[in-house]
Amino acid sequence: MTSILIIDDNKHIRTQINLVLKLEGYITFMASNGLEGVQIAQEAHPSLVICDIMMPELDGYGVLSTLRSDPATADIPFLFLSAKAEKHDIRQGMNLGADDYLWKPFSTEDLIKAIQARLDRHETTRRVISQQLSPLAALSLTRDRFLSLMTHDLKSAFTGVIGLAELMTAKYQDMSAEEFDETLQLMNETVQSTYGLLDSFLEWSRLQIGGMSASPHNFDLHLSLLRVTSLLTANANNKKIKLHNTIPEETRLYADERMTEAILRNLLYNAVKFTNLGGTVTIRCQDDDSDKTMLRIAVEDTGIGISEEDIVRLLEPENEFTTLGTFGEKGTGLGVLFCRELAEKNGGTLRIESIKNYGSTFSFTLPKAR
Repeated sequence: MTSILIIDDNKHIRTQINLVLKLEGYITFMASNGLEGVQIAQEAHPSLVICDIMMPELDGYGVLSTLRSDPATADIPFLFLSAKAEKHDIRQGMNLGADDYLWKPFSTEDLIKAIQARLDRHETTRRVISQQLSPLAALSLTRDRFLSLMTHDLKSAFTGVIGLAELMTAKYQDMSAEEFDETLQLMNETVQSTYGLLDSFLEWSRLQIGGMSASPHNFDLHLSLLRVTSLLTANANNKKIKLHNTIPEETRLYADERMTEAILRNLLYNAVKFTNLGGTVTIRCQDDDSDKTMLRIAVEDTGIGISEEDIVRLLEPENEFTTLGTFGEKGTGLGVLFCRELAEKNGGTLRIESIKNYGSTFSFTLPKAR
């Protein structure tokens, strides 16, 4: 039977929701704070979690981040119940993987509809993903894990877009012009980010099933980088991160342009993800030290850095290596393996240099224009 965990420090609201859900035939669990809620979720594995944001011990964002970082609870639909409806709050919840928001005060009808919509969408997504992944059963464990993680990230991203669209549909008449513009901007940022994620997913899928080979030609790296950074500007602005493109105009390569942009998009996305508020991300290039026919392109950040042990784990496909970004963004080190494969398809290599708490430089080589 379908079970729902209710996490709220307000006893009256908690009891009211519990009564409504029991009358609807759901099995319910209740927690009065975030730490208690996490423990119950890990033990009971409910079908859905309803959670307040402002709570003692551990707030709703902490609950969601903890559950999303645990493989056993990462895919549980999560519905925030809160009076907070600011742009930053919506964005933070979406970055952590929230499935929906229900604003206080709410009606019984709104609550039931929101729960049923999330449960239906979760079941539909699970069924579709299962059907799509079945032909890939013969792929390696690394490929299966990458597909699973990417699919989860895509589902979360699209859920964010859908949730914003539903919010605008339901509340646009009550929004001020400023609130409407901010919500529209947030939707645009989410769509752009989701498009980049989807494009990388499709590129990697084609590469892994043998349907993708490099088609090298001469192209302008500076222009390619401008296209890539346009997709990431919104994410960078959200964290007040400065993107510095120091690649000179008319810097030309002989490689597959689409693959090169996929490498840049993934490395820049990770750099922004793991850089703190107000940091910088710089893209540089220079002749490769060991081969003057190759150009080394580097993405350098002032982020949290990676230990030597984790760099080794990051480059070994058999290892499970996931971590959260500085704003709680979901991440998987398998994206780095994807970049390495693309670079190697074009005759290049990938290198990682990092100092813990000071920043990282991910660089790759590609042939210069002929």
